[in-house]
Amino acid sequence: MRNVWVVILMVVGAPAPALTWAQMGPASDKGPGMQAGLGPASSPRSQRQEQAGKPESSLPPAVPAATGTSRMEGMTGPAMEHPVPPTPFYREGTFHVLVGVATTASCFFAYRVLRSRTRRRRGPASYVTEAVLVVDLVDSTNFATHYGDGLAMQARTILKERALAATEGHGLAFVENTGDGYFMTFPSVAGAVQSAIALLKDLRNTPPDLSPGPHLAVRAGISYGEILLDGRGIRHGAVINRAFRLEGLTHEGFAQVEGGLDPGAIPERNRIFLDEESAQEARAAGIALRFVGFCSLKGFSGLHRVYEVPWEAQG
Repeated sequence: MRNVWVVILMVVGAPAPALTWAQMGPASDKGPGMQAGLGPASSPRSQRQEQAGKPESSLPPAVPAATGTSRMEGMTGPAMEHPVPPTPFYREGTFHVLVGVATTASCFFAYRVLRSRTRRRRGPASYVTEAVLVVDLVDSTNFATHYGDGLAMQARTILKERALAATEGHGLAFVENTGDGYFMTFPSVAGAVQSAIALLKDLRNTPPDLSPGPHLAVRAGISYGEILLDGRGIRHGAVINRAFRLEGLTHEGFAQVEGGLDPGAIPERNRIFLDEESAQEARAAGIALRFVGFCSLKGFSGLHRVYEVPWEAQG
């Protein structure tokens, strides 16, 4: 009787596992003894025997072992990566370079437009006939190297104050600082000569205190002629250059000719030199002059007559 019940249980319970694995479908490979889509799996030994008899191309591809992937990745395939959004164009380096170039070009164009309009408002260049007076500090480099920059600056400041004060009442038309002196223009040679004489007399009668440095000394050069006047009122021309050359003349620049002064008698400081054109205007105004000699001027061809104003003899 016991054996009968055992047989009944075996008959009734045998189909259950088969139905269970059949319901899971051929794609499942989780059941024991089963392969996906192949039905009941054979033993490892029989599988090796079967694979040994098959060509390599017919073998199923090896499934790589899981390396830290989640169970969901194993069931549904590799996880999808999140897409990286592209960098906005306004953050690109090329965009910044283009913006910089465009900004620079716009600023330069605006500057040129404003500059051209300003020039048109100032008017065209013209010519004026004026007397040029150049006044320069003697031994300005010596002041700085031997007595310090402070004393040299003090000497320049005194020269500025005295020179501008000497031009009062003489029709000063233009003035420009040259570093160690001043370049000025006047409507007439008489105004330039009188301004230079007033400056030298002021320095002689009330010498400034520059101790422990030497006394303040200056040189002056005067020329006369046509000057180019630009739209801003700045003066240009060879007449101005000639006044600077006269102011800086030394003994070596003079040629020994009959009727001229001995080179040793030509003063090196506290003097007023005129060219031939300005000397003619000075004589017409009743200003006494004396002939110094012929000299060569840098940048000008030939020899040039030079005259001096004997300002010390005028009291």
